Amino acid sequence: MNTNALKIFAKEARDILIPAVSQRLLYWGFDTKGQSSEELMLIEGGYIFRGMPFNDPTVPEKFQRLQGKIQNDQSFKDIREEAAYTWFNRLMAIKILEKNGYEKPILAYSEGTNTPQILQDARRKVYTIADESTQALLQTYLLNNEEEAAFALLLTDYCNQQPLLKTVFGSINDYTELLVPGNALSSKGIVQYINNTTAITDEAYQEVELIGWLYQFYISDRKDEVFAGFKKRKKARAEDIPAATQIFTPKWIVQYMVENTVGKLYLEIEPDADDFRESLEYFVKTEAVLETASVSSVTASISSIEDIRILDPACGSGHILVVAFDVLMKAYDEEGYSPRQAAEKILYQHLYGLDIDDRAAQLANFAVRLKAAQYNPNLLQPKADSTDEVNIYAFPEAATFSAADIAFVLGETWQDKTFALENALTILAQGKNLGSAIKLTEFDAEDAVFFKNRLAELTKGLQQNHLSFSEQQQFYKLRPYLQILTILLDRFPAVVANPPYMGGSSMNTDLKNYLIKNYPISKSDLFAVFMEVTLNWLSPNGLMSMINQQSWMFLSSYEKLRKAILTNNGIQSMLHLGPRTFDELSGEVVQSTAFVMQNTPLEKGTYYRLIEYRNSTEKNYAFLNRQNEYPNIAQNNFSNIPNSPLAYWIKSKHINIFSKGRIISDIGNPKVGIQTGDNNYFIKFWHEINHHLIKTKWYYYDK
Repeated sequence: MNTNALKIFAKEARDILIPAVSQRLLYWGFDTKGQSSEELMLIEGGYIFRGMPFNDPTVPEKFQRLQGKIQNDQSFKDIREEAAYTWFNRLMAIKILEKNGYEKPILAYSEGTNTPQILQDARRKVYTIADESTQALLQTYLLNNEEEAAFALLLTDYCNQQPLLKTVFGSINDYTELLVPGNALSSKGIVQYINNTTAITDEAYQEVELIGWLYQFYISDRKDEVFAGFKKRKKARAEDIPAATQIFTPKWIVQYMVENTVGKLYLEIEPDADDFRESLEYFVKTEAVLETASVSSVTASISSIEDIRILDPACGSGHILVVAFDVLMKAYDEEGYSPRQAAEKILYQHLYGLDIDDRAAQLANFAVRLKAAQYNPNLLQPKADSTDEVNIYAFPEAATFSAADIAFVLGETWQDKTFALENALTILAQGKNLGSAIKLTEFDAEDAVFFKNRLAELTKGLQQNHLSFSEQQQFYKLRPYLQILTILLDRFPAVVANPPYMGGSSMNTDLKNYLIKNYPISKSDLFAVFMEVTLNWLSPNGLMSMINQQSWMFLSSYEKLRKAILTNNGIQSMLHLGPRTFDELSGEVVQSTAFVMQNTPLEKGTYYRLIEYRNSTEKNYAFLNRQNEYPNIAQNNFSNIPNSPLAYWIKSKHINIFSKGRIISDIGNPKVGIQTGDNNYFIKFWHEINHHLIKTKWYYYDK
């Protein structure tokens, strides 16, 4: 894909959508300071607004919720961003479904016109709207040639009715319906822009990562705004963290991380799977020698391919999970499964993701479904009668729960966990700010099994209408929390991530204080915190891989973290990437490293020094050709060096000096040396003298 063209497209789309949503907010009476100047009056069957009667009874409640959300200039901006994001993601998802033949034309222009097919069909009375009053409103719009209003009505209903969009993105049955971008059908509107762009080729529409790339580029301007605030010593609000911390990992690095976790786990089960092994071009073949002889394999808890589950705790738009899908598909092919069977198993049983950003989690869900549909198109249609679901979730918004809610979750036999669950729900209410760094210490493995089974039981009860109305309401409120809870309490054979990067100086007070209390040895930056988080998530002898900043390898602020890792974990391999790893980031500020660890110590690991190469492409080529390889580096070398830096390139003779514990005074007694009395007169540079006079008139001098 031409990512430069995608970046221009996404940024220009935002430039179209932000003022278009602002226009709708102004129509509803909100100025940029968040002050409301208009009131809506209820009448039978509808409402009066700006002196005009309307027969849509659903609007008043949405208007009230919009009023409740907008209180000042900051909330005005937040709502505007949210609505623009929402419609951009949904419109692009519809276009992707169209282009891949998974959905009939919706946004595409009817042949020979500049009219979206959904609007052209409505003129022939072909639409999904079932409510009679809404049908009547649509006909009124069409008769009066109010095409923008008709299109907004049709688009909203389509998004709420289409099974995949409704499942992945949720219903738009809220104030966002009021903010369908204005002038969407004009010559400079968003529909025309999407339909006529040349930035996205037909080949690009086939790439399941497309929507993730678009989202990253879409929020790049917002990211710049947040970082500009950091320079002014502003702290990151929970609403700012997604834009500040998301970046798409180069695919080859994701392949390295996934192949050396998921791929390695499968090879531990099936060591003779030679075809599978050969398909992993980024796999590092190491002889990982365990320090603890009592553990015979890194996969002691894995007995079959179905045991291999991967978690991405900061999944963004799902790039890592999509690559994991490909690796697992190869493994299932090795096992003799049909592609249709394998795709269903992978989609529902193997992939897990968490994120604080609702939109990113939605796009990850969408991306893995598109990947599965390449092998089994039926997987785009959610199962109405099954508890199977894609295990990718966003941390929910804060909510409050009653004693009855707690009792409902725990059932009759688990009431002794009331206090623990109350505490868990209280901390989960901060999920949008704390994310996967949340620690739940009051539960054990038995509790994890209970909550997982209870969630499945309640889901099945809901589907089969076994829950009363009040129980359904309780479950709808509690389900997002239970979904997150079951993952937080679980343990995984593989955890892979590109974590958020954010230093303590940019964190808001609540986040910073939580990390100081719960992650004292890694609190300096979120990326280091996530190293602890991911290692704690591993099942016995599991594998973790991550790309983050190289500073943890050397700086004194991470010395305790390094020592803990070297004591308790094993570094199987590392790509020391240095600067210019992300083509979207210029300069030397972000210096990266990618690595694979297991949660038992190792004797040796393999390292690749790729810091000198000029860009991601050159680093990729160098690694594929195994350039600058440092194999079989003893892990205890690092502990012998003061402060335990991961100086894998140091020669054995230098390590021996450190290991003997000698200091300079053991060898000699250093002094200042000769004092010339006049350096300008007596000391010369090499090029200033006649070299023939060296050792006759001029003499070597260490200064």
